[in-house]
Amino acid sequence: MSYVGFTHPNVVAHYKAQGDSLFQVHFDVSNEDERPFFQDGIIRTIESNGEQIHVKYEFEKYEYFEEIDDVQKVVIIAMTDNGGKSWFFAEEAEYFNDKIISKNKRLIKRS
Repeated sequence: MSYVGFTHPNVVAHYKAQGDSLFQVHFDVSNEDERPFFQDGIIRTIESNGEQIHVKYEFEKYEYFEEIDDVQKVVIIAMTDNGGKSWFFAEEAEYFNDKIISKNKRLIKRS
């Protein structure tokens, strides 16, 4: 449940609206052997507008049985509307999906 708790509410609502099965598949991290892990996060962009701050992070994503040479890069966007008191997160594809985060709410531009 902590994964859902840290995910931006718009992302959670998007998957919840598509039904319980899709919601569970997207947020299921119960199988430790299949759970990816992220490391070596690098801040790529920080944009702010008053109390609203968006940070673009790039991580290396490792699967449990993956060779080190097969590392994927994953972009996560961290967002706060209260000057950093609380943060929510979305994957890059979710952040740039107009059905989830509208264009006028985004501070980071697609690169």
